Amino acid sequence: MRFGVKSKIWITIIGIVMIFAFFLLIFFPMQQEKYLLKNYEKEVQTLANTVALGVKIALTEQNFEGVQTAIDFVNKDKRLTFVAMIQTDSSFNEQTKKADVKKNVFKSYPETFSPDPGWISNDTMIIKWSPFSTDMMKGQIMLGFDTSEIIKSKKEIRQTSLLVCGLILLLGFLVGLWLARQISVPVLALRDAALEVGGGNRNKYVIATQTDEIGELGRAFNEMVSDLRQAEEENIKSNKNLAASNAHLEEALVELKSAQSQLIHSEKMASLGQLTAGIAHEIKNPLNFINNFAEITSELLNEASQANLTPEQRDLVNQAKDNLIKINTHGKRADSIVKNMLQHSRATAGEFQFSDINDLCNEFMHLAYHGIRATNNVFNCTLETNFDPRLRPVKVMREDLGRVILNLLNNAFYAVNEKYHRLQNENTDEAHEFRRIVTVSTQANEGNVKIRIRDNGNGIPEEIMDRIFNPFFTTKPTGSGTGLGLSLSYDIVVKGHNGNLQVESVAGRYTQFTITLPA
Repeated sequence: MRFGVKSKIWITIIGIVMIFAFFLLIFFPMQQEKYLLKNYEKEVQTLANTVALGVKIALTEQNFEGVQTAIDFVNKDKRLTFVAMIQTDSSFNEQTKKADVKKNVFKSYPETFSPDPGWISNDTMIIKWSPFSTDMMKGQIMLGFDTSEIIKSKKEIRQTSLLVCGLILLLGFLVGLWLARQISVPVLALRDAALEVGGGNRNKYVIATQTDEIGELGRAFNEMVSDLRQAEEENIKSNKNLAASNAHLEEALVELKSAQSQLIHSEKMASLGQLTAGIAHEIKNPLNFINNFAEITSELLNEASQANLTPEQRDLVNQAKDNLIKINTHGKRADSIVKNMLQHSRATAGEFQFSDINDLCNEFMHLAYHGIRATNNVFNCTLETNFDPRLRPVKVMREDLGRVILNLLNNAFYAVNEKYHRLQNENTDEAHEFRRIVTVSTQANEGNVKIRIRDNGNGIPEEIMDRIFNPFFTTKPTGSGTGLGLSLSYDIVVKGHNGNLQVESVAGRYTQFTITLPA
């Protein structure tokens, strides 16, 4: 069984009180009664001896009045019940071989009281004998004293003991209450507070007004709770700082991975650019010979066609001229590809100058739109702009950046036009509701400028997103693109302007290119 502090205090107090009660109610009265009885018996025995001595002296002197005087010595004692003078006679018994003693009451007081020589002490009377012996008479003085005073003394002792025991019980109860208040209550309050603090309440304190060890314990507990709360607050603050540091580290890691990817891509583009430059230079010379000799041969055939030729010969000349025209056309196309390749691999850039990005975007947007309208007069598209008026002039290579914007807009116009024709062929409800929209927007941020070109065309499939900036990679049909436009644009933005070119697309919904330039 588990006892609390309060129970232990009360058990201790009750135990002490019970011990005192035992001594006061049982042991002490018994000892007092024994002491009183012993003294009383001693006093009675002394009186008996005194009377016996007086009787002996009187009998020796044959002074019978002296015998009465000796007996009267105790007559005035109120405690006396009787006094008797016992005569003893001894005779030898031949049968038992022992002396037979006969006791007879010779004289008694009061005279009407006839005591029995064989009486012994009891609860109501103390009986003592004192022998005497003279030539005249042998006998004993027998005294009987009343024990009423002893009984009264015993009663008074028990009443006093009971009163003292009651006072001790009351005192014990008061001491128990005081100890409970001074020890049990603070300890239990400290226990409850400790349980609440352990449950998470860091604002629980105890009242510690005492100046003893209990008060010191309460104050130490309050200091511990205060230190614990402060440590917990510091821990929470440290966790927040650690979480913020982890977030910054994660952002830095993402940026590092992005920079690493861009660096790898840039290195790949540089290697491809060097390879492209070498291939372009090697191809350009024989290509020039092909184009030049095709033109010269065409002139010779024109001169030969003026001569008298047979119809068969004239057909051969015309066929040769047609072939030369095709050779010249494809040669010029190959020459254009080579020029783009050389431009893509160019290591040096144009001249930087401060330019209004909003004006630059607006200029090349209309240039691209009118350019596609010149080759396809039935093409229609809604142009939307969202230019940031806070944008300040930025130092860029105007011609190169314009080429990038022009290329991205041409791709956007091509994408929305392809989606329009696809929907028309499918003849769905979306085909009647679809509007070709190209949006150009700018945004001034802290430390950089963003140019966004968005279209609602077919979008770019996810599986080819990581290849769209590769040289010679194109999704257009053969003859419609060289695959160098986005690669060249990437190099102009990343290498030439120390910026970034990103793409975001959902197949079938939209494509958005974002140019980020340092401000």
